[in-house]
Amino acid sequence: MCSNWRTGFTRWIEQQARDNGLFEQGIPEALLWCWSTAARSTGLDPEDVSDIARLTGASENDVVAACERDNAQWAEEQTRFEQPDLAELDAHLDALVRDHLSSP
Repeated sequence: MCSNWRTGFTRWIEQQARDNGLFEQGIPEALLWCWSTAARSTGLDPEDVSDIARLTGASENDVVAACERDNAQWAEEQTRFEQPDLAELDAHLDALVRDHLSSP
């Protein structure tokens, strides 16, 4: 599985597991991906929070706080990327790439 889907939250999960000596058992990539997706879309359910706490050795409060920190940072980044100047620059760069790729 590609690692570019990882978020600050999933990196936190992996770091917590390592720091607490629980990394040897490993956390399946598919499970990390599910938690990452849920954290950014529907939110983690109480069972997810409990499972993450158990697998990382962190408290449930720490799991929720890490998820909330990551989501706040992500929302801030999304707001920054949606600035009108950046949207115009992005459209301009896309047009340059399209022109370059369609040139003989």
